[in-house]
Amino acid sequence: MGSFIREYFPAFTHRNYKLFWIGQCISLIGTWMQNAALNWLVYAMTRDGFLSGLMTAVQFTPLFVFSLFAGLIIERYPKRKILIFTQLMLLIIALIFFVLIYFNLLSYPVILILLFFVGTVQALDNPTRQSFVVELVEGKKHLLNAIALNSAAFNSARLIGPAVAGKVMADLGVKWCFLLNAVSFIAVIIGLFMMKMKDIPSREKIKDPKKEIKEGLKYIKTNPKLFYTMISLVIIPTFCMNFNVLIPIYTKDYLMMEEKAYGILLSSVGFGALIGAIFVATRGSRQRTLYFQLCGSFGLSVFLIVIGFIKSYNLSILILILLGLFMILFNTTSNSILQFNSPDDMRGRIMSVYSLVFGGLTPLGSIYAGTLAKYFGANNVFIISGIIGFIGFFILFTRRRSLV
Repeated sequence: MGSFIREYFPAFTHRNYKLFWIGQCISLIGTWMQNAALNWLVYAMTRDGFLSGLMTAVQFTPLFVFSLFAGLIIERYPKRKILIFTQLMLLIIALIFFVLIYFNLLSYPVILILLFFVGTVQALDNPTRQSFVVELVEGKKHLLNAIALNSAAFNSARLIGPAVAGKVMADLGVKWCFLLNAVSFIAVIIGLFMMKMKDIPSREKIKDPKKEIKEGLKYIKTNPKLFYTMISLVIIPTFCMNFNVLIPIYTKDYLMMEEKAYGILLSSVGFGALIGAIFVATRGSRQRTLYFQLCGSFGLSVFLIVIGFIKSYNLSILILILLGLFMILFNTTSNSILQFNSPDDMRGRIMSVYSLVFGGLTPLGSIYAGTLAKYFGANNVFIISGIIGFIGFFILFTRRRSLV
């Protein structure tokens, strides 16, 4: 067993990484339960695809505003302590959601306010997690394996969380999804406290924040591997990965089905992504990252178009599994390319730009998906998104020689 882990999952040989990964597995299930419950709750309250998209946009707007400055904070302070703070804040916000729903005090404007605070915390939390991985595995040797295993944890949660949320919502009520999410944060906080590591920041001080940010952006622009990966990340996640916005509308208005079907469809994306993450973890290498990135962007674009023409629940499950697989091939290898080509003293800034384009542009994507779904239907938005996805693929394909 030990030799199997060393060969296929070497990141698990690092104690701190193993603690972090186990905590994340538990916490992310709660997060996906809350995400699924909130998307269903808001659409049931409003019956408006635009308002569903606006909700997601409000949550991710702070990522767009604060991500670049978060990179400097990450380099200046110990990452483990930053994560303890952010996880505690997210726990408290989940409890507030539960209490407000329990006493029937939650309204759409209050949801937007709370999600803005969630997004503000995540603007610091997301790039910190990305930058922390290289410290947990003590270098770049096992970095791709660790990133792929993180994706496996994330997508295991995406598989389990919505399915459990659908069952909990149907049998007990939506509020319990928020309480279970709050409890789940305790696991990752315990893991962070159990780690044995020196809390040393990447840099002693930040002299001129604006100048430091400009230096990071300039470095990305002059490095083709970083620059064209970032360009593809602007296009593909923004327009091709709006599953949280589109699947509830697709389920309710196109397939004419209810909560349990919605939970299964959303979990199907997670199941496919889990398969993709395990594949990258066991078969991926630094030399194959570009090939997997191209396959991911191409497959994602193709099957987005395919699902737009399907009105069968069972076939939709299969296509969403394939979409999840190709999505994770693209996401995991894009993340790895950025990390492999980031100097340690710029990692925080580069990964904060990654968080900016990957998550900070989500408001644009959410409003795009929600607005078009309102007027043209979710199935047609899938088709349009697939066509846009091919733009990102062709950018990478035509520049492939400079990315090797």
